[in-house]
Amino acid sequence: MQAPRENAVLVFGSTGKLGRQIVTQLLEEGRTVVAAARDAQKADTVFEELGLRVGYQADKSKGILALEGDVDITNPESLNRPELWAGVSQVACAVGPIFGRLPDGKMGYLDDMTSERVDAQGVANIASALQSVFKDKAKSRETATVLPMTSEADLVKWQRLDDVIMGGQSSSALTLAADGSGAVFSGDLIIEGGGFCGARTKALDLNLGEFDGVALEVEGDGQTFKLNLKTADQEDLPECTFQATFDTLPGRSTTVYIPWREFVAVKRARVDPAAPKLDPSSVRQLGLVLSRFEFNGLANPNYWAGKFSLKIKGGIQGFREPRPAIVFVTSAGVERNAKIGDDETARKADIPIVQLNPGGVLNHKYAGEWAVRSAGIPYAVVRSTGLTSEDEDTDFVLEASQGDRISGKISRKEVARVAVAALGTAASVGKTVEIRRSEAAGDRGKASSQPDLERLFLTAVQDRHRPRINLAPLPAPVPPPKPPTPERTAEILSDERVQAAQAAGRGGRVRSEEETSAATSVTVVGDNRAQVSAPGQNGAQPQGDGDEAVPQNVKEARDWIRSWRASNLERKLPQEEKAGVNS
Repeated sequence: MQAPRENAVLVFGSTGKLGRQIVTQLLEEGRTVVAAARDAQKADTVFEELGLRVGYQADKSKGILALEGDVDITNPESLNRPELWAGVSQVACAVGPIFGRLPDGKMGYLDDMTSERVDAQGVANIASALQSVFKDKAKSRETATVLPMTSEADLVKWQRLDDVIMGGQSSSALTLAADGSGAVFSGDLIIEGGGFCGARTKALDLNLGEFDGVALEVEGDGQTFKLNLKTADQEDLPECTFQATFDTLPGRSTTVYIPWREFVAVKRARVDPAAPKLDPSSVRQLGLVLSRFEFNGLANPNYWAGKFSLKIKGGIQGFREPRPAIVFVTSAGVERNAKIGDDETARKADIPIVQLNPGGVLNHKYAGEWAVRSAGIPYAVVRSTGLTSEDEDTDFVLEASQGDRISGKISRKEVARVAVAALGTAASVGKTVEIRRSEAAGDRGKASSQPDLERLFLTAVQDRHRPRINLAPLPAPVPPPKPPTPERTAEILSDERVQAAQAAGRGGRVRSEEETSAATSVTVVGDNRAQVSAPGQNGAQPQGDGDEAVPQNVKEARDWIRSWRASNLERKLPQEEKAGVNS
């Protein structure tokens, strides 16, 4: 029986080092994954070596893996197959150019999979396909009434819960609004002897699990109120509940959205850190409260004794936020490169990768970002700092920033964790973040929890709101600059930061000789591209090192690649005898 494809994540670049991590972690979370690959047979081998198999996994708690071959993102037609998108609700994109080694030892791009064709044109093709595939996907918040409050029958479900139960004197009532638009929670708050007024529903079967939180359209008097939730596990524990606060504006109507994460478990009016996480599907009661306290005995900054009134229009609603249709993993440095443009002085003062920008890779990756943002679908962009193989099994606290202002290092496994977290949270939509490991000594050995990963996005602003945190709007893409001279390249490569990265084994995916021999062509990129046919193709042989046979810009690119390989990548090649399509 064929495994179903429902709510699946389509992963481009699935067999690369990073893509494999994304596939593995999605399956660990129970998601259905559709792995897109150019060569299905090689991809099947890659996943088999990871202990994964097409269909159901041996561990039934894991998700389902499907495989789609003959997917070449540089060819738009290969993306326009309905079967590729069957059951797909989200996309993770972790593609990159393909380097390989010729029999004569020279390095280049295989099958013309250059950064320009993959990172720019290929990602643009994906973005274009998504415009059609996800044209009906929700792009904004959706709401539905879960507890109407417009009739006497609706209000019979509520009961008073004032401080008189503690010897206080406050009083309140929940009544229908005179205009029939909803209900009014009003009363008299007396702080002596208690200091709170409340109303709570009887036990109900609400099943709020399909929502991301609750919403109320309210007209208040400027005070801060609380919304309480009680789960099935708390029904016999009167001292336990979940609470969230919301503000009102005097005499003005406003809609308040309260996501589940804002509800705090409390016990006897104190935060209860030992309480289990809120399960919205088990919510049985809702309540409204006006109290002189917020949490742990701290005073409510917006309350006053005496008369109060809170009008609730329609009732209490559940809301759903859109998740990103695509999470695009790209590279730090792309934005600062775009800002620099042709300013050579500024380029020389920047980090080594921006100075080198081999093959215009930063420009092409940024062009891919631009295409994703311009597609008109919910997106998230995760920019990795320097990828490293150091301490891959060691936990680190992860940090995020915006504006392309940080550098650092991070493992592919950690990048995948952030990408998978981005797929699962509405907080990532419309945002671009750079991520790295914390360099603080005390943060080594500490894992970022799921709430920590979500917080990376919660503390970020949407790209369109960058000026709110003193960041300029995203710059427009610019053409690649001229490559550095051989002398300048040697100077950059001697930088201690580059040397340290090479010594630590940081670098991109390089194909083995076996993979290279299967390539139809190899392309070396400088300012222009010179294509070198693989042996056996029309009888052509690779070009030699002579200046008379190789354009200067190509020679410079080869010199740079050869230097990089000699100090770092050569020692890695014997371990890289596996198929893959990106880094």
